[in-house]
Amino acid sequence: MSGSGTERSNFRGNRPLSSNPPHSICVTDRKVVSFTHLWTIDHFQSYLDDPQSPRVLFSSYFSPNFGPHTDTSWCLKLYPKGVNEKSVEYISLFVKYVRGRSDLQAKAEFSLINSRGEFHIVRKTPYHIFPTGGDWGYSEYLMRMVLTTQRKSELLNADQSLKIFTRVIIVGESSSSIIHEEKKNTYESLISLSSHFSSLLTSTKDNCHDVTIIVRPQQYNGLTYENKSHDTPSSSSTSSSPTDVGKSSSSSLSKRSNNNNNNSGAGNHRTKRKRYSTNSGGSSGAGESSGETNHDETTSTALAISSTPTSTTFYAHRSILSVRSPVFAAMFSHSMLEDQNSTIEITDLQPETVRALLEYIYTSNVEEIDEHNAVEIFKAADKYELELLKQKAELIMMNSLSVSNCTMLYIVADLHNANELKKRVLNFIMRNILEVTESDDWRILVEQHPALATEAFVYSAEHAASCACSS
Repeated sequence: MSGSGTERSNFRGNRPLSSNPPHSICVTDRKVVSFTHLWTIDHFQSYLDDPQSPRVLFSSYFSPNFGPHTDTSWCLKLYPKGVNEKSVEYISLFVKYVRGRSDLQAKAEFSLINSRGEFHIVRKTPYHIFPTGGDWGYSEYLMRMVLTTQRKSELLNADQSLKIFTRVIIVGESSSSIIHEEKKNTYESLISLSSHFSSLLTSTKDNCHDVTIIVRPQQYNGLTYENKSHDTPSSSSTSSSPTDVGKSSSSSLSKRSNNNNNNSGAGNHRTKRKRYSTNSGGSSGAGESSGETNHDETTSTALAISSTPTSTTFYAHRSILSVRSPVFAAMFSHSMLEDQNSTIEITDLQPETVRALLEYIYTSNVEEIDEHNAVEIFKAADKYELELLKQKAELIMMNSLSVSNCTMLYIVADLHNANELKKRVLNFIMRNILEVTESDDWRILVEQHPALATEAFVYSAEHAASCACSS
């Protein structure tokens, strides 16, 4: 009995795993193959202006260059003037499974890349079973008028070309196995290795770094977030209602309300049905309420080497970033601005968030993550595809639900396809519907995101009876 008590106290002492080795280790593995493709369409504006332009454009075939699916072929399909009558005002975009031996479960991520190498209009489909010859994507990917009005310079390149960056992620079956003794020792060695990697965070800027990350948060005026039309991805061949999951979020609805007081004219220029964010990865302006960062603070690491009143600079290592994040890997594996000058400019995250992100990339741990910064870390983790960090932040958000933050978390969950978080928020709203719907945040939600408000009411109506019985 005393032995078990001692063992429990070791865990409570927050000692590293190397000091508390498990008696056995099991690993559950799932085959995941991720591959990317960059498609440049020259003189894209001409396809929008020419009434006789082709109805659909096809990219060249592309395939994964490693893993069990190298014999498959894929391509992109773009409809400059929509795939059907309901999407004539939009550009439709799909990925097609051209050739393969069997059906595959996969998802696709689409984004546009401008001349500065920045990601825009990021759309992430849920997983879908692709039959050979089948496609999946968005019949309402982007309104055509966006490319011909004020946002044109942000999305088209100087030569009027459109660059589409696509990631396809194929998943297979999962399996579990026990790690034997010799592999167990290797596993424990890898755990201790993370402590050595953490020393790179305290190195000076001249210690072998080959990537410069400049964080220059943009200042946001009013409601600049994209409004989700609340549809789902579709196949280009389906006859059902075309859909789009272009989503939006706000780091704080109340902050946005305050911004509107100082920006009352901004709303006059917004499209009623949907908007889009100009931030990389679809983030929605992390931490914009503060307006500035305290640059007089002395950092505990040398990773953030320099800062100015408008930017903060971090120094990192290309190999580590690439191995840990598929998004960073893509930046350095294509002829993008980041690969050309080894400089990454981030405008949609705050320096504190980037610092936490790099800490996790180097050590697989973030020491300071709580309900105050979980939302921004969650957005950053989603942007750079750090799934475990995203799950950790999502769990903290779930455990910190309150009347004051549930509306904001509802939008965040919807934007980032966080289904478990969204379900938890909907259940919370249902149980506290009177308090929630009387808040200022909810009134803003109804005005700016009516589809989400309707979904919450429908969910509450459908589940209220069973909830009353269970309580």
